[in-house]
Amino acid sequence: MTAHDQPHPAPGPAEIAAAMTALGIYAQQPDHEELERQAVSVGGEHVLAAVLANALYGASIGTGMVTEGNMLEAGAGSEEMALAREQVFKASGADWTGVIGLLHWQTGHVWNALKTMSEEDHEPLGTVGARASNALLNLLSCMSVTGADDPRAADVPADLERVRADLLAAVEALDALPVSGTQESSDGAPAV
Repeated sequence: MTAHDQPHPAPGPAEIAAAMTALGIYAQQPDHEELERQAVSVGGEHVLAAVLANALYGASIGTGMVTEGNMLEAGAGSEEMALAREQVFKASGADWTGVIGLLHWQTGHVWNALKTMSEEDHEPLGTVGARASNALLNLLSCMSVTGADDPRAADVPADLERVRADLLAAVEALDALPVSGTQESSDGAPAV
């Protein structure tokens, strides 16, 4: 039996800050008083724990990207990449439904970033990406339904309609893009 097999409370800000310190993200672990001040400023200990956990996740992503880049430069192929990437699911302790939940959570991060990009920067490809990632969010919600007795089963038809609508909107946004490739997007890169 692994630690993931038994229910346990989520780590608090102090435990997450300790993990970030151990990984070298923090030069010095914040003390109890500092964590209390931070918790008050963000709206509570549960919010601070989520903020810190997401910061830890971001640091892990950065580490993963660098090490995967090193793997590729050293000649690693798809088999090695798959082996490395499956560790995300193992470390999360996720079973099939949990993997879908993890993918939903990760897709939520992607959707939020692309939605913000499309709204703030008026980035046309961000709009396409936001619509496509929202479609994937709804599809993953449908995939997490465990059976006809799942209370969310009744939502599946409406969720699939949202998937269709978002995919159609993504295609429409793609069709609206210039085809010449000579216009530039907001970051100076050529539009496609």
